[in-house]
Amino acid sequence: MLQNTLDETLSNPIIPAIEENQHTTHQTEPQAESLTTPAAYADPISHDWFVSWFNSPIYLKLYEHRNFKEAEETIEMIWRHAGFGQKQVSPKVLDIACGAGRHAVALAKKGCAVVANDLSPLLLQEARRLAEQHSVRITFSQKDMREISWCEEFDVVVQLFTSFGYFEDSDDDMRVLENVYCALKGGGLYVLDFFNATVVRNTYKPLTRRMVEGIQVSEERSIVGDRIRKVITLSENGNIRRFVESVRLYSHEELVQKLCAVGFCVQDVLGDYDGSSFVPEQSPRVIVFAKKSAAL
Repeated sequence: MLQNTLDETLSNPIIPAIEENQHTTHQTEPQAESLTTPAAYADPISHDWFVSWFNSPIYLKLYEHRNFKEAEETIEMIWRHAGFGQKQVSPKVLDIACGAGRHAVALAKKGCAVVANDLSPLLLQEARRLAEQHSVRITFSQKDMREISWCEEFDVVVQLFTSFGYFEDSDDDMRVLENVYCALKGGGLYVLDFFNATVVRNTYKPLTRRMVEGIQVSEERSIVGDRIRKVITLSENGNIRRFVESVRLYSHEELVQKLCAVGFCVQDVLGDYDGSSFVPEQSPRVIVFAKKSAAL
């Protein structure tokens, strides 16, 4: 997401591991948030910036233009490219960083048995609401993606919209990939969608400003080492709060190398949600299709 949050770039991971069952779980409506409610705001230098930011209603307001139709089109492209469109299948799918649930619901509408996992209680609540709205059945889970413990349970794992590369320690990113490999059945498919770091480096805007529901939003982007960092400053009636986003700039080659090191076989790499081929200097996305070795 420099397209989701940082890309706009993002969506999630790190809290106690709790599993929740069906989407009918009832929860209290989130309270309206203004800049005078400080509890929801992250320390801008925190390595765990995603804990507070993705649990803030203002996050949803800033990225509400990411709509369900867009998610359905993305899932349709993935399904078609993976070859599921040619056969009647109802795979079991893990959306490892589901955010507000757009892709998980789109998968459930295709008849998949979906487990939607995320760090944020707020985003999981939004995902439940969306599932109810579309009358689909989804199992929800709130776990740190570094600590998921499923073993050979899923036919497909999706990790979409740059929900990877958040952690300060790159070994934690490897743990995530290892967990995904373990969670997949033999022959299972992993779809990892990341921004194209080459394009990000060449095209990011150091400063943008906009108004969102009466709040002045300033977004300052910079490259710090091997990460892109965005400081989001929100101003309303003289009150100022800041959030930060920070994502490691993994190149296409680095992503493929890491996947192969875990044991995946990379099948293909696409360059955008329209299914176009990956062009290193041009494509906005790196959408990797990788398979786990089939069981002997």
